[in-house]
Amino acid sequence: MSNGAARHAEIAGGGFAGLTMSIALARKGWSVRLHEQNDELRDFGAGILVWRNAMLALDLIGVADTIKAQGQLPDVYETNLNGTSVSVEIPGFPYWAIARPNLHALLAAAARDAGVEVVTGSRAVAAEPAGVLVLEDGSRLTADLVIGSDGAGSAVRNSLPSLKQERKRYSDGVCRLLIPRPDEFQGREWNRVVDFWTLEPDAMRILFITTDPGHIYTGFMASTDNERASRIPIDVDIWSERFPHLATAVRLAGKAEGGRHDSYQTNKVTPWSDGRAVLIGDSAHAMCPALGQGASVGMCNAVELAHTLGQYDDVPEALRVFEGRQRAMTDAAQARSAFMAETRTMAQGNGFTPEVMETANFELSAAGPETLARYPIPPGAQPVAP
Repeated sequence: MSNGAARHAEIAGGGFAGLTMSIALARKGWSVRLHEQNDELRDFGAGILVWRNAMLALDLIGVADTIKAQGQLPDVYETNLNGTSVSVEIPGFPYWAIARPNLHALLAAAARDAGVEVVTGSRAVAAEPAGVLVLEDGSRLTADLVIGSDGAGSAVRNSLPSLKQERKRYSDGVCRLLIPRPDEFQGREWNRVVDFWTLEPDAMRILFITTDPGHIYTGFMASTDNERASRIPIDVDIWSERFPHLATAVRLAGKAEGGRHDSYQTNKVTPWSDGRAVLIGDSAHAMCPALGQGASVGMCNAVELAHTLGQYDDVPEALRVFEGRQRAMTDAAQARSAFMAETRTMAQGNGFTPEVMETANFELSAAGPETLARYPIPPGAQPVAP
């Protein structure tokens, strides 16, 4: 099969999926140009969990070791309801917490090191199945492959009428913030994920994740009907009242800059490609953050797409095969995250059932035995074959 040496890709969107896609293709010999609509390549300042499925993908493109060095391997995932610990789960599972700007910066550096041409201030407005990316300034860029990784509001996706969309919005939303790690949260017992919940008089949640020795990622979740709990900057009084034991962290969150509020939504797109145009990341499968897998699935799909393109000379055929390999896993992750968001079942603890862990345990066809051996799964959590 073709090694892709003479192929060229135009990518719209410089988020996690787009950058991962650009690195994976460039490392396989493609010439790659990535378009970012903002004036600089950056990500907002919160945190992220990089699950085992994504670590396998990022290992294959040479950036996993840097994530391990810069991030934090949580000891456990603890669920706390109304001030009481109700479960402690997945000890020893290979997933890492890291500040989003750090992850984004290392991917951007890896892309440039791989020879990717990064163009900032370049907004894509459409794609054509023949292999054309259309920019806001009227430029028409031809390529062997056009990739829309331009987020949940994707202009590339919306320009392709053959791609059917099923959108749904949910009642909850989340404010994401990165805060300095206070002295009272410096002990080893805080090197974990702690999911704090209260359900009365309405659901509110603080997801508390140590990303490195100096920072904590906090996610403040509430129904969007609760206007005070959905504000940015954080309403310190309402959150401190519900979670008095986290008052120090809440006060720091109230002073934090760079946070944002996102409402929960899903968008199931069928199919993901038309001709030589394909979607990756949130543009293809926007999902609720309840499962914490949106970015990880996008990065997995990007690496698997690059791998599949190396196996086929015909690009549209490769896109169909790629979707066949990744569709079931992606749809399941999207559906599970939506169910968890609607029912708030995570509040009861013991939520990481074998079914829920199928996404994290999914193994790319591109990952060989040596790669898999670097991310062993603890007993009782079996891998899922592609």
